Amino acid sequence: MANMQSRYLYINVEGASTYGTSATSAKKYGEVDDESFTPNFDIMTREDISRYGPRKTVIGMETATGDINFAMLGDTFCNTVIANIYNAAVTTGPVSSCYTTVLTEDPTKSDSAATTSVTGEYTGNNSFTIAVGREGREHRYLGQVLNSLTISANVGEYVMCSASFLGCGEDNTDEHDLAIPADTVFHGNDAFHFEGAHVAFEGVASTSGERSKLVKSVELNFNMNRDADSATALGSNSYSRMPVPGLREITGTIEFNRVIHDGLSDTLLNDVTNEPFYKELAAGLTVVGSASDPALSVMYNGAANESLLIDIYSLQYDAPDSTISGRDRQTLKVSFTALYNEATHSMSKATLKSTLSAFPNA
Repeated sequence: MANMQSRYLYINVEGASTYGTSATSAKKYGEVDDESFTPNFDIMTREDISRYGPRKTVIGMETATGDINFAMLGDTFCNTVIANIYNAAVTTGPVSSCYTTVLTEDPTKSDSAATTSVTGEYTGNNSFTIAVGREGREHRYLGQVLNSLTISANVGEYVMCSASFLGCGEDNTDEHDLAIPADTVFHGNDAFHFEGAHVAFEGVASTSGERSKLVKSVELNFNMNRDADSATALGSNSYSRMPVPGLREITGTIEFNRVIHDGLSDTLLNDVTNEPFYKELAAGLTVVGSASDPALSVMYNGAANESLLIDIYSLQYDAPDSTISGRDRQTLKVSFTALYNEATHSMSKATLKSTLSAFPNA
């Protein structure tokens, strides 16, 4: 018989000036498939010439890391996680019951905690207390910050996300009681799935006429490469400040349902919409887009007034993969790396739409 004990995971935004301090007053529960949060610590061993073995040990740095996997939803949990891959957010609305949050990259706020001076406008990133309800007790991991996020959409599947966090150690000051949520806490709408996912090349995926008809799957990877070493200081056995982002990396992979040549045969099919040709990819294609026509645009739609649009302005494609096996249909797969765009002064932008009035970074 399956284990019927309730399990859960929630994130709680910590105060901008209280990094690493437990916060549980504004829980955002997530519909998470699995998690892997674990405490880590170094053991310092004292050895000397007087004894043939080590004599003393002491616990050194205490940290915690973990990954979560979940389907994309239009709830406050997903909105908050997604918003934290960027460091500037402006929320407006509602217009016809829809709130719009524009997420951008602000290089002047790359190492700051999320704060607001104008209602609906946030700069910086959040730190979280992340709590996991397991059998018997709640485990709390403090000072957690988002380090990477992967979003994947495949035909016949839900849009899936994988997020990685790092931060201070586990809070073991007490045996924390379980706080099992009621069903009403969770989002009522279904998760996003492949039917609502769209990709556009040198166009915007929110415009139906610019959407590709040839993409089987798309995966986007955001990596903030946070510098944990710079978050340490004498006098503390864990991070004393939020680990700051390092080199920002945006990569991904696209699979097409057929190989795309630049010959007349493909043109007659009338299904090509600015997709890269095999010949171009094999030559090392670089695409420099603009704010109105980004190199790559990916949109994920859920229920009414729930969507995420990600625009990547410039990118470098890797070598294409279009091998064949037996009588299987020949497809085309290619990876890419996003580049800094001089015209937009950024690599990407995201537009998040939701029916929820809560600001993602609040």
